[in-house]
Amino acid sequence: MLRSSAPCLLAAALATVLAVPAPALAYWQWRDANGHMVYSDVPLSTAAARVLRAPGRPAGDFQPVQSAQPADAAGAAPAPAKASARPAAPTPEEAFQKRREASLKAAAEEARRETEAAERAARCAQLRNYATGLQQGMRAAVAGPDGSLQHLNSEQRQAELLRTSANLEKHCN
Repeated sequence: MLRSSAPCLLAAALATVLAVPAPALAYWQWRDANGHMVYSDVPLSTAAARVLRAPGRPAGDFQPVQSAQPADAAGAAPAPAKASARPAAPTPEEAFQKRREASLKAAAEEARRETEAAERAARCAQLRNYATGLQQGMRAAVAGPDGSLQHLNSEQRQAELLRTSANLEKHCN
């Protein structure tokens, strides 16, 4: 009975190993200043001696590569390596904050666009209703110079309808 279950166990173990995607294994692991274990997809920018696991390297203490510059003939220490022109990689917290700020900014922009679209739709609906009323002969009035209402005659109604139609074409199509 053991011989018949061995291939099944082997197949199950192989399926488990193959089910883990390679990117899931690409993470950094280190201990922070308080001794807590930290896992991240972004490398630690300071104190590389505390890194326990790095992508593409076996698990265990991670030691940064030392420069292999020989001492000169006089026995002086090797010259320090020049600082690279690249800025230091952001810490995981900085990377998270940057992604969070970008997400919040995008959400605020989307909300602003939605609000503008809703306001525009409401204004267009009002213009369409007004134009329909003018076409159907609805009694309309405009404020005069002294603030009193002056009812539109047929010529004024036609001019108001043309102006409303122009606004509809310009802003609502």
